[in-house]
Formats: sequence, structure tokens, C-alpha cells
Amino acid sequence: MLRKDLPIRDRGCEERMGFVAGVDSHKDSLSIVVIDSVGKDVDRFSVGNDLASFEAAFKRVRRHGKAVWGIEGTGAYGRLFADYLVGVNAMVYEVPGRLTKRHRRFGTRTGKSDPIDARAIAEVVLREKDRLGRYYSDDVHEELRLLYDHRDQLVNARVQAINRLRTAAFRLQLGNMPRDLYREKALYLIEQRARRIKTSSTVVAAVLKEIEFAIAAIRLYNEQIAEVESAIHPLASRFSSLLEMTGVSSIVAAGIVGHTGDVRNIRNADAFAMRSGSAPLPCSSGRTDRVRLNKGGNRQLNRMLHTMAIVQRRIAGHPGQEYYRKKLSEGKSPAAALRSLKRRLATVVYYRLLDDYKGLSAHLGSRSAA
Repeated sequence: MLRKDLPIRDRGCEERMGFVAGVDSHKDSLSIVVIDSVGKDVDRFSVGNDLASFEAAFKRVRRHGKAVWGIEGTGAYGRLFADYLVGVNAMVYEVPGRLTKRHRRFGTRTGKSDPIDARAIAEVVLREKDRLGRYYSDDVHEELRLLYDHRDQLVNARVQAINRLRTAAFRLQLGNMPRDLYREKALYLIEQRARRIKTSSTVVAAVLKEIEFAIAAIRLYNEQIAEVESAIHPLASRFSSLLEMTGVSSIVAAGIVGHTGDVRNIRNADAFAMRSGSAPLPCSSGRTDRVRLNKGGNRQLNRMLHTMAIVQRRIAGHPGQEYYRKKLSEGKSPAAALRSLKRRLATVVYYRLLDDYKGLSAHLGSRSAA
């Protein structure tokens, strides 16, 4: 009797869990594999990555029963399909590529193909759903991420132009250079010094031309950076709770929001700390109990937390400075104490983001109702 009861219990569990559809997204196509609650293949097919194919794919999976979807690349080629699924009230999870790679590596089928990747994505959702973030169709964080990354690229390009300018100016012995060579006053000063040089040397003429080009590039980057920042400020102002923290400007807030994504996708503050690379990794064995530096996570998030920690450490009487000094008194090195402060700030940032998203959701809901 006991052996006859087992299949009935398994079928009931399968009905409760339903099916999982894994989607490997590409520019022109979507590879989809559907598995049941025990990981058995139910269906696999490919469709185009266009609006006309989304409905056909959803209906085909729906024939097997209610399915939970997992998509890798919701920030790129999988975004349109993820938005469509959310629009039809499907449950969608974001699957990081590193988890897909891990499941594919330890799977029974070797090699790599679109169906193999799609199945690995489905297995991640089936076995590690509690660790994954839900996908919500919200463009605020995506817009901020694009703007922040664009500004970051422009700033890096400006630094390269400044380095070219500094090298050329040093070669011509134009005197002491101002520290902030991106400012108009400093650029004008170098221009005036360069114009005083009269020479028939072709090499010197080439260096002068390099100075001219570098200054023009810096001015162009200044204009573009200012334009991007003017677009960032009104969007970042929605996250008022985050902006209240010391060391968080509109640019830093844009980077945090953009690279965190929808904070509702993150389980808790510890998961956020791990995502930002601010949580130390356990490295214990036997009687040795220790942790080591976390070099993973989103390095942009880690960079923002580092900036906040540096600012708060320098302000006399600030709670961040007091926490930093407390860690120093416990015997930690300055670098370790700063990492501890970053870890504490990660927790605060997580709950500030949650508060801001609650207000943002209420605002968007009232606006849509109106």
C-alpha cells in the first residue's frame, strides 16, 4: 500500500509546483525549454524575439499548465519578452548568467547550445527559486543605470583627454599645471601659454596641435557630462530617503539605484551586501574561524559604498566615523575597518531603497489611476 501511495503523492506535488520554462534570449531568437517539477523535459522550441512570437510562445507553454518563467538577460535581449510576460500576469524570475553556467557545468549533458542553456536556466529556477529576484516591469532603475554608465564612460574618456593634455603641456614646459584640468579656467590658461610658443619645428607644431585637440575634446565631454547629469537629477530626486544619507549625491544615487535594479528582487539586506561585494566570504576550517575579502559582486555598487564610507569617515562626530573608530579600537586595520563600515552602509542603503520604492510605487499607482 505504501508503494502505491508514492506516485499519487508525487503527482500531487507536481500539480502544486507546476512547470518551469527557461528562456535563453538572443537578438533574433528565444530558445525555450519547459521542465516539470522533477526536472523532466516537457517541451523545447525556439521562436523569434519579436512581439508577434511572444503570444505564440506563451500559449504553447500554457497548454502544459501554469508555468513559472526564468529568463537570462532581462536587461538586454530578454527584456521585451519579460515585459510581455509580466503584462499577462506571468511570474518571471531573473536568472544570473553565473548560475546558468554553474548548472550547465555540472549537468549530465556536456557542451553548450541554446537548448542546453535554456534548460540550465529552468533548472536554476526549479532548484534555487528562493535565491532569485522577481522581474518587475519598472523602467526607472534601468534608465538611471543607462544614464549613470553613460556618464561614467564620458568621465573616463575625459580623463584620457586630460592625460594627453598634461603630457603634451609637460613636453613643451608650459609651467605648473592646474590640478583640475577639466575646468574652463585651466583650459584657457593652457591655451594662452601654448599660443606664446613660436617655432618652426614640426614636432613642436604637432604637440601644439595635440594640445588643441585635447582641449576641444575636454570641452565637448564637459558639455555632454553636464547634459547627462541634468537628465539624472530629476530621476534621482525620487529616491529622497537614499539622498538623505551622507555621501550620496544625485550621481551616486543614480549608480546605486541603476546597478541594484529593482530592490524588491533582492531577498534581504545580506543578499544586497553580497551583490555589492561588501559582505566578507567565510573562509573557515576546523578550529580556524575567519573570513576573506569579497572580490566579487557588482563592482560599481562596491565603488559607491566605498565613496560613502570615505566621506563619512572624514566627518567629525558622524556615526560613520564613530563606527570606523570603534572597529579600529577592536584591533582592525584601517582597511578592514573601512570594509566593516561599507558592510554596515550596505544594510542601511538596502532599507532606504525599500522605503523609496514603496513611495515610488504609490506615486506611480496614483498617477496611473488618475
